[in-house]
Amino acid sequence: MSADKKKKRKPNIKRIVIAVLLLLAVIAGGLIISFFVFRARGKKELQGTNYREIRIEEIVPEEDIEDDGSINYKGEKYVFNPEVMTFLFMGIDHRGDLVDADEVTDYLKGGQADALILMVVNHKTKKVNLINVNRNAMAEMDVYNKDGELIDTEVKQICLAHGYGTGHEDSCERQVEAVSELFNFLQINGYYSLELNGVAELNDYVGGVEVEVLENIPKGSDELKNGKGKTITLMGEDAMRYVQYRDVKSFNSVESRMARQKQYISALFAKILDKTKEDATFPVKLLDVLEEYTVTNLNASKISYLATTCVNYEFDTENIYTLSGETVEGEEGFEEFYVDEDSLKDLIFELFYEKLE
Repeated sequence: MSADKKKKRKPNIKRIVIAVLLLLAVIAGGLIISFFVFRARGKKELQGTNYREIRIEEIVPEEDIEDDGSINYKGEKYVFNPEVMTFLFMGIDHRGDLVDADEVTDYLKGGQADALILMVVNHKTKKVNLINVNRNAMAEMDVYNKDGELIDTEVKQICLAHGYGTGHEDSCERQVEAVSELFNFLQINGYYSLELNGVAELNDYVGGVEVEVLENIPKGSDELKNGKGKTITLMGEDAMRYVQYRDVKSFNSVESRMARQKQYISALFAKILDKTKEDATFPVKLLDVLEEYTVTNLNASKISYLATTCVNYEFDTENIYTLSGETVEGEEGFEEFYVDEDSLKDLIFELFYEKLE
């Protein structure tokens, strides 16, 4: 072999490594840019829904409303806060399988809303508050017949609004309208309904939820049946039973269930926020996992914006409110919860208005 023959060039490992790292950096950068574009789109879409103020003139005297729109209330001056967004989360007790909307023949079986949580996101104070709405709260709603025809407007238990419809978007929209009316036509920016059958999957996907058992749940596991006062991690069907069970033979058993729901939702919400801090795409993954159990008008971009914003906001158990009022037995033997109008008015000013100094 000739001595002056060119030697075969060896691959430069250093250059290859650098090239691969640059390629990965470009891909990662592209993904990050795509995520922020995706998130920005969600923000824009949600801001486009924030267009209506509460009909405050219906709950305060005309003389307390100034020409500039400010309101005098209990010796203080308030203005509506346009930087508040609200979202209604519904836990639906639907008996039987949820069929496609176009296959529904009975429009009275959309399922009752056993859990109603109104999430209030204040972008000015950077706080997230939750309002646990009593399922038996009496509210005005449209009433439909079996064929889906509007027949009247009546005051009924608020949980029934979802039952009028297919169990899909129409039911959710009717539930949103009833809750909005209860809060004096509050603008609700989005909704998310979850069949109670999906609670176990939600619970397990976040790794279980730790609670101190508030009362023994007879239909649960042995750990739940005799767990009062103990701290356990709810898994599987126990999570669903914990938030769903109530003793129907006991008057106003909804109150004890709401206490369990409040406790569970607080712990669950905190865990979802922690997971989102670790992985910004976690809420979208969760949305996909629960798809068969849910109906929502919150798409992936809206969820991404909402979740990644809320992780930086203040939230704790003190931020969860329950409406004050009185439960009575109605003429037909069912429980009826009448919201205390004065305390509701206080809550509206606290969460949806800002005090002027």
